[in-house]
Amino acid sequence: MKKTLFQLPARAFLSLVVALVATLQAGAAAAAPVTEEMVGDADSFGRNVRYLGVAQTIPIQMQDDCTGAPPEVRCVTLAAAPAVTTFTEVDLESIELPGRSTKSLICFAVTPFVSFQFQNDTGVSQPSAQFNVTLDVTIENELLDDAALINPQTGLPFGGELTVPLSTYRESRSMAAGERAFKQLTLSRNCVGGIVSKESLAGTFGLPEDVVEDFFKKDILVRFGARGTAQLVSFANDSIGVRLYGD
Repeated sequence: MKKTLFQLPARAFLSLVVALVATLQAGAAAAAPVTEEMVGDADSFGRNVRYLGVAQTIPIQMQDDCTGAPPEVRCVTLAAAPAVTTFTEVDLESIELPGRSTKSLICFAVTPFVSFQFQNDTGVSQPSAQFNVTLDVTIENELLDDAALINPQTGLPFGGELTVPLSTYRESRSMAAGERAFKQLTLSRNCVGGIVSKESLAGTFGLPEDVVEDFFKKDILVRFGARGTAQLVSFANDSIGVRLYGD
């Protein structure tokens, strides 16, 4: 014959009550809100990952002569060695995010596909050969159209967008006369603070609380560009794969 809860011996009943209280306390502790001091990013804590899209940027080619370059690439003409070539390419690809696609951040996985060749044909040793590429990620959001909102990075109104740079590859070295060095790399970089988050909108870009709270409720356009420098480079190819995810 089974005993009811109230027919248990006093000691067994007390043990059961203690165990029940401990379970309830543990559940309450687990449900308690976390703070920035505890986890570093309380806004996204405990949420599932949401994949938001993938893109491959238009390839950038660097060569001595861009005559006849195919239309599906962006060709940059290299300055004669040892001069420095600088380049800025915009609208290499984009991803459209409908409002409420993510709750508090846009994260990334970035994979550059890079090949280039250093070559010193100047006849003398050179102290500086360099190849640097940065991915510029521009976030468009209608809340940034307010002319009263000033971007602390530029001192000017946002004008509907903000840009976050992500370094993808950087190398600098000296070269002996006649030296050549070829490199081909596939590297990945993953999200830490994200491209943009509620924390960065408030802390880095100084946006007011109401804009931060509504930012991810609006449609967002993410545009990708690239900029960099090359010196004593005889040719280069660069294309960048990007996957976005959020919470």
